[in-house]
Amino acid sequence: MLTALFGDIHANYEALTAVLQALSDLSVGRLCCTGDVVGYGASPRECIELIQGLKIVCVRGNHDDYTGHSDGREWRIRPEAREAIAWTRSQLGSDHVAWLRSLPYVHREDDFSIVHASHVYTPQWPYIMNERAAIQNFLFQPGHLSFCGHSHVPIYVVHRAGHRPELELLRNVLLPRRHRVAIGVGAVGQPRDNDARACAVLYDSAVRSVRVLRVPYDIAGAQRRIRLAGLPEDLADRLALGQ
Repeated sequence: MLTALFGDIHANYEALTAVLQALSDLSVGRLCCTGDVVGYGASPRECIELIQGLKIVCVRGNHDDYTGHSDGREWRIRPEAREAIAWTRSQLGSDHVAWLRSLPYVHREDDFSIVHASHVYTPQWPYIMNERAAIQNFLFQPGHLSFCGHSHVPIYVVHRAGHRPELELLRNVLLPRRHRVAIGVGAVGQPRDNDARACAVLYDSAVRSVRVLRVPYDIAGAQRRIRLAGLPEDLADRLALGQ
């Protein structure tokens, strides 16, 4: 079965709809989201309702978690992210917030698991961007294959027994059968690998292959929504830069 894995939508409706259309054209069998449906962008309600309506499997991202809890917690995040979270809360109904709170931290399929950041429980939301973080993830990763988001960069991490983990940018690849692998799926709504196109990953369980899918979308439209919402200008500008 062909599975699409994507995340870090960040309330970018233009990017999400473009990716879903591309996946529909490819007749993908199952859809999975690595979290952060909301945050940064100006269409949180629309993105939540689209994920809900299509019954897409979704785990909880840090921005989903921040938005779902308005109990005065102090998150260690940048000012523009904090401003976007407060604005997002003002746009959502109680049912949207309840859905964000209901999202699990980890989802397991027969042949892989999904997590937003890492399988490490504490500290929360680490980035698998270096050897140390990869080692810690593999200590807790269930099974040989996991998909994650959070870094906004498509990453391939492999751990061969007796060797240090290896990290590189994800390319189309056949997965090794005897080694443990973590795949970073990039970002739909705010890529940070200097490629402004929305990113998703296609996993073919029959041949154990992973393919990177890049999808152009209406960046100007997404930027216009952000500006009309009065959100920080940087959140609009960076979309065109892939940063």
